[in-house]
Amino acid sequence: MKNILLVDDESKILKILKSSLTKQGYTVYTAANGQEARKKISDLPANLVFLDMKLPDACGLELLQEFSGLYPNKIFIMMTAYGNIDNAVAAMKAGAFDYMVKPVRLNEMLVTIEKGFEWLGVKEENKRLKEKLQQSEVNGELVANSSAMKDILRLVERVSSTEANIMIQGESGTGKTKIAQMIHMLSERKQSPFIPVNCAAIPEQLLESELFGHEKGSFTGAVSSRKGKFEAANGGTIFLDEIGEISPAFQAKLLQVTQDKTFMRVGGDVLRKVDVRIICATNRDLKKLVEEGKFREDLYYRLNIVDIYIPSLRERQEDIPLLVEKFLDKYRIKHQKNYQTNRELLNHLMNYQWPGNVRELENAIERAVVLCHGDSITIEDFTREIRDIKNQSFTDFLDEDTYIPLPDLLDEMEKKYILKALDDSLGQPSKAARKLGISRQSLLYKMNKYFTEEL
Repeated sequence: MKNILLVDDESKILKILKSSLTKQGYTVYTAANGQEARKKISDLPANLVFLDMKLPDACGLELLQEFSGLYPNKIFIMMTAYGNIDNAVAAMKAGAFDYMVKPVRLNEMLVTIEKGFEWLGVKEENKRLKEKLQQSEVNGELVANSSAMKDILRLVERVSSTEANIMIQGESGTGKTKIAQMIHMLSERKQSPFIPVNCAAIPEQLLESELFGHEKGSFTGAVSSRKGKFEAANGGTIFLDEIGEISPAFQAKLLQVTQDKTFMRVGGDVLRKVDVRIICATNRDLKKLVEEGKFREDLYYRLNIVDIYIPSLRERQEDIPLLVEKFLDKYRIKHQKNYQTNRELLNHLMNYQWPGNVRELENAIERAVVLCHGDSITIEDFTREIRDIKNQSFTDFLDEDTYIPLPDLLDEMEKKYILKALDDSLGQPSKAARKLGISRQSLLYKMNKYFTEEL
C-alpha cells in the first residue's frame, strides 16, 4: 500500500528524495513533468502523490484538479518554492491533503506521509466496516463482529422456529429488546403482533389489568370492558421486559398463563385461551432471586426454557467500530453529511467501559454528530466521562491475574507514555521529544514503530 509518486522537474531533488524515502521502506516512483505524471499515475500503484506547483508543461494546481477527480482514493500533497496563503487555500480547495513549502525537510515530509497513509488506512477501514455492516443487515438492527455476538445470533436463528419460551438476560442497554424482535421476525409468527410490555414501568395494582384485561365495572374507572396485552398478542409474541420486577403475588397469576395459555380478565369469570409465545428479559440475576425466595422457582423454569445471555459492550469491544459506523451511517443519511472518525478515536472508544452499553454508545454518537465541526468526529465531541478515561498504569499491570511477556509490557508502557507526551504537547513532536528526554528523530522512529503497525 505504501507507494509514493514524486512529481518534480528538479532531477536532483527527485534523486535525493527517492533515495531517502526508499531507505524508510517506501516504494518510490518519479516523474519530471505533467505528461509523465499522467502516464505513471495511471499505470503504477501509487497511493500518495507529491505534486510540484510549477512544472515545465503543466500547472501543478491544474494537474491536482484533474487527478483528484480521476483518482479519489489517492492522496495528493502540493509542493512549491513560493509559499503563500492563496496558494495553500487554492490547493486545499482543489483536493490536496497537505501543502509543503520547499525546500522540504525530510523529517517533516515523513510525518506528512505517515498522516497521509493513516488517513488512507482509516478510509479503507471505513469501507470494510460498511461492507461488514451490509452483510449484517440479515440481522436487522443488530451487528456482530465479536465471536460472542455471532454465537448469540446463531442461537437466535436456531430457537426462532420453535415455540419455546425464552429468557433474555443482560445489562440495560445491551439490546435485549432487539433480540426479542429478531426472534419474532424469524419465526412463523412474524405476520402476527409483537407486543412489548415493560413490567417495571407499570404500577403493580395495574399490571394484572394491563396484561389480562378487565371487565366493565371491575374497579373504579372501568367504564367498559378492555382486552389486555395477552389477547392483543394472540397468534404472535408477547415480550415481558424487566420480568424480575414483578411481585410474588403476581408471579402466581402469571404462572397459569405460562402453563396452559389460559387466564381470566380482572372482574371476569370466563376462562380465556390465547396462542402466544412468551419472551422475557431482565437485567437481574433471576437464579439468585429464586435462591433468595424472591422469584418463584416453577415460574422461572417455565419462562426459562431457552436462556440467552447478552454480554455487555465492554465484554465485546470488537463490536464497537462496527456499531460506531452503523450509527454514523444513520446520521449521514439524516443530515446528508459524510461523518468520519479516525483510528485513534476508535481505540479510545474501545477502551471506555460503556456502563450504559450500546444505548449509551448510540447516544454518545448522536451528541458527537451534533457538536462536531464539519464532518470529522473527534474525542472533544464526546462527554467528559468518555474523554477523560485513564490510561493503564504500571500498577494496573501488576494487578493482572496473568502475566504478559516483559517486552510486550515495556512496549505498551512506552506507547502510552509517548501518547501522553504528544497529547500534552498538542501533537507537536519536538515538544513531546523534549518532555520525554529523547531526540525528535527517536520519537519519530517510535511513533512509526507503534502507531503505523495498528493500521
